[in-house]
Amino acid sequence: MNDESKQAEQEPVMDSVRPAQKTDKARRNFLIGTAGVLGAGAVGLFAAALIDNMNPGKAVEALGAPIEVDVSRMEPGQLILAEWKKKPIWILKREPWMLKTLSEPSLLRRLKDPDSQQAQQPEAKFINGYYRALRPEFFIAVALCTHMQCIPGYRPAPHTVTPWWPGGFHCACHGSMYDFSARVIEGSPAPLNIPIPPYYWKTDMVARIGEVDPSGLDKDWTPVIW
Repeated sequence: MNDESKQAEQEPVMDSVRPAQKTDKARRNFLIGTAGVLGAGAVGLFAAALIDNMNPGKAVEALGAPIEVDVSRMEPGQLILAEWKKKPIWILKREPWMLKTLSEPSLLRRLKDPDSQQAQQPEAKFINGYYRALRPEFFIAVALCTHMQCIPGYRPAPHTVTPWWPGGFHCACHGSMYDFSARVIEGSPAPLNIPIPPYYWKTDMVARIGEVDPSGLDKDWTPVIW
């Protein structure tokens, strides 16, 4: 048996924690259709996929002012896009099974920075265990791969990128992989986790992205790598 075969046999396989269910084609397209525009890393295309009521005025957008995103109509598993400082922003409504994957030992040992120690989020409160979010259900991140700033595709279905794939984000340009908290997986050319922008919850269903509180704190924050 050659070395590659031995390594394949020894490689731990992550069992899927996603509940068995049938997803009709229309719903699948709804959940990931917006993200599909971005799968090839075409940064210039993402504006056309934005949800209309989430676009700030052009003057505000040009200045990089905070934006507000209403998540009240989001369905479980749905990913939507917004724009802040001319950067695409993911808002993902994570399902319980997605959250469960984040602490799986078979995933944690594959991550470059499982505890989010690198300064890719404005404050420690954004780490929040393995969630990298102020509220576990809603994940907000800058949709740029930390390798060459391509836009990763949303690949929620387990075992679709690799045999052990738990679901997450995959950059098809150069192969970088991230989990549902956008933590980078070993073997990816991307060096760091995807950054979390400054934000806070203005109401239960409205996130204000671009500052961490009403005072405007951290509005000029930048990560190690966008």
